[in-house]
Amino acid sequence: METVFVTGGTGLVGSHIICQLLDRGDRVKALVRQGSDRSWFDRLARYTFKEAYETRVGNLTWCEGDVTDIVSLADHLEDCSKVYHAAALVSFSKKDKAQLLQINVEGTANVINACLSMNERPELCYISSTASIGGSPNVMVDESYPYSAENATSYYSYTKYLAELEAFRGREEGLNIAIINPCIVLGFGNWNKGPSKFFKNGKNGFPFYTTGSNAFVDARDVALACIELIEKKVFADRFLCTGSNQTYHQVFSAIASRFGSKLPRVKVNRWMAEVAWRLAGVLSFFTGDGLITKESSRAGMKNMKYSSARLVDTLEFRFTDFEKTIENTCDAYLSLVD
Repeated sequence: METVFVTGGTGLVGSHIICQLLDRGDRVKALVRQGSDRSWFDRLARYTFKEAYETRVGNLTWCEGDVTDIVSLADHLEDCSKVYHAAALVSFSKKDKAQLLQINVEGTANVINACLSMNERPELCYISSTASIGGSPNVMVDESYPYSAENATSYYSYTKYLAELEAFRGREEGLNIAIINPCIVLGFGNWNKGPSKFFKNGKNGFPFYTTGSNAFVDARDVALACIELIEKKVFADRFLCTGSNQTYHQVFSAIASRFGSKLPRVKVNRWMAEVAWRLAGVLSFFTGDGLITKESSRAGMKNMKYSSARLVDTLEFRFTDFEKTIENTCDAYLSLVD
């Protein structure tokens, strides 16, 4: 039985990686910050394993720590043959710039340096993002798209770009690193934040939709692709992980329809989006909640397209149908969330 280390274990991608590793019979050590909410992971594990829940989670150990603490990372990595680095901060708020740099860039450098310090170096999968690549509206973007800091569309995407450079540096220093770039990830997770909030809004009959589009992928597919890249020892290049390209209206409508809720019906035009982020900025001064920012509102108006042809060809990978992703995720929320 192998021992595998996962960072970001309570996040959407990390939690699905853990569940798939446990289901394969691996022993998993998952990094978690002190006081982090593990209840959403527990719900996912119960839904995934059903009657085998107790047996599967018996091979999971939560390790309190932080990617910003390289000493604790090195301690936790002892006896681990593989590492999945999924920990990251996703934010489009200016107030989080320092944290984005610390967690996404310095944290990734720490994970890589800790792996390099091991006598027996583990194999590493770094979960990046299509945000690190950027892209041009209405252009099919793949791994050949020009890779530079100038392509960053937000400070978050800039820090993911810098973090990827750390991964490339780790390769140059002799670490076996697989790099994967998921797009917008859909799956069961904490529906109070991130893309999982699409499902909460859909269940509540959220009326608005933007005119843009993007690529969307099942969280289970991202987890499986990460595992297969290491298992097949694919440590060259990097791989976009994008299930299908959809408009936001298609995504929001599919979710609302599955929940039996009202479909989105108010189209947000560009001028409305500009007003929205400015109003949200004013409100955040009083509430501290800047959910809508200039970057996020403008991103929702762009038509972005991404291709996973390299991943499909290299791994003979098959993505879950978009409709099946929506169906499975909505059904999980209906059975597990009040």
